[in-house]
Amino acid sequence: MLDLAEKIAMECRRAGAETTTLYWSEPVWYSSIRELPLDWLRGASKTDLALLDIATANINLAAATDPAPMAKIPSERWAANSEGADYSYRKYAERKLRTANLALPLVTPQRARSYGFSYSAWKRATESALRADYFKISATGLKLHQLLDNAHEVHITSKNGPDLKFQLAGRRSLMDDGVVDDDDLSSGNFETTLPAGHINIAPDENSANETVVFDLPAPLRGKLIQGLSWSLENGQVKKFTAAKNADMVIPLWEKAAGDRSRFGLFGIGFNYAAKTGFMNDTIASGAVTLGLGENKTLGGQNMSTFAFQGTLKKSTVDFDGRTIVSEGRLTI
Repeated sequence: MLDLAEKIAMECRRAGAETTTLYWSEPVWYSSIRELPLDWLRGASKTDLALLDIATANINLAAATDPAPMAKIPSERWAANSEGADYSYRKYAERKLRTANLALPLVTPQRARSYGFSYSAWKRATESALRADYFKISATGLKLHQLLDNAHEVHITSKNGPDLKFQLAGRRSLMDDGVVDDDDLSSGNFETTLPAGHINIAPDENSANETVVFDLPAPLRGKLIQGLSWSLENGQVKKFTAAKNADMVIPLWEKAAGDRSRFGLFGIGFNYAAKTGFMNDTIASGAVTLGLGENKTLGGQNMSTFAFQGTLKKSTVDFDGRTIVSEGRLTI
């Protein structure tokens, strides 16, 4: 992806911007997290913090080509690395640095092999979602934005579970339609992911009850976490399980600091051209995402070095009794 990074930098310079390209080679990154002392990993990066002092925008292409070695890295090293990254994350969130995260660098033959994806199908699906009519996507997102900002209670059901109710807290939802404009910035939304097409909100963190069983796997550290399930009581996860590859996430959750177990995110996808089954499930039209942990960038109250999401493909969602998603299909 260095060629793409160079092309982006050149276009930014043609538009009058001064650019700096920050590059971590895969061998350097892997050797660092495997071998450096834990105290080093927990420390703040002076270089990253200095760049955050002066940067006005960030285009993020960061992605390891091959995630398979991640599965063998001990959880205490991941936890230490998350603590160190948290210093930069806090400053990034405080500055509300305009950011575009590009998903295309994730699409590699090595990652497809690790997760059992068809590389060619994944690449086609990502490119299709990128080529969608973003005026149409934005119009759908705006409808969801207006409905969600005026809703009070959300009820999520599905044939395989959950039957989950929770309250909203009068916060504004953050809509990602591929553009970060002045309206987004004024509402605290400073980030987009391309391909785009999802809306998130920080709910009342203490209001969720019942058990959620997700019908889509969650890719993490080179493996698919399948049968992910959370048992929630007053917004706190009391039981965190998975049918397969639970060891990829549960030790990270157990070693994390702060509000790791607290309900923190509700989201709906609205990109009509996106497909589930790869790594962009959250943007597929009608997909429903729930999250735990850190949610400060959404205007929530949770502070943690842990944030994790699960996604439902075929659920039904009601806002104050009005059906918004019916068995995975948007009805607006």
